[in-house]
Amino acid sequence: MIENNIRVILAAAAGLAVTFTPLSAQAPIAADQSAVKPVIPSREDYPDAGQAFGMVWHYRNIDGKPFLAFQVPETDNQLWTMACHKQKDDSVRIANNIIATPPELAAEDYFGFTIRVDDGRSIGLLARMAPVNLEGEGYHMPRFYLPNSHVLFPALAQGNRAYVNLNGNKFSIHLKGSGDALVEFLKACQ
Repeated sequence: MIENNIRVILAAAAGLAVTFTPLSAQAPIAADQSAVKPVIPSREDYPDAGQAFGMVWHYRNIDGKPFLAFQVPETDNQLWTMACHKQKDDSVRIANNIIATPPELAAEDYFGFTIRVDDGRSIGLLARMAPVNLEGEGYHMPRFYLPNSHVLFPALAQGNRAYVNLNGNKFSIHLKGSGDALVEFLKACQ
């Protein structure tokens, strides 16, 4: 019995010795943190998606339904839309649609993608290729849902440019005017 207890103690001690490595044996943390700072993507790699069309951020609230779009003024030509969806438990989810086609994705596919605002960290998101009706035609475009408190919204409101990578479809959009529009939208979407 004593031998069994000693074996258990020795086995536990050996496990701890393998699990815990002394601090002196660990790799040092780089003193130069600039090596890990994100680099702003180039406009060459992420072309401006709305510039040629004169797209702007536009908020509207029709019959108590808040809606935000990055669009050509006074048209239905939109690249990114946000709509407020109140849940039964009084929480709020914001439906985001990006009118762009990522390569090699089919209807109802789920995929991860990233958005980086200025030189901030990339924000990873999960989207689904959801049905969208554009000018009477049925298409599938990326749709994702976020709570109204998600970190993406303040980043978009305070930034200058968003860099979007939708499964290899890379583009950027200006954020001029997004701050006021997002503040109004999020205030109405409570």
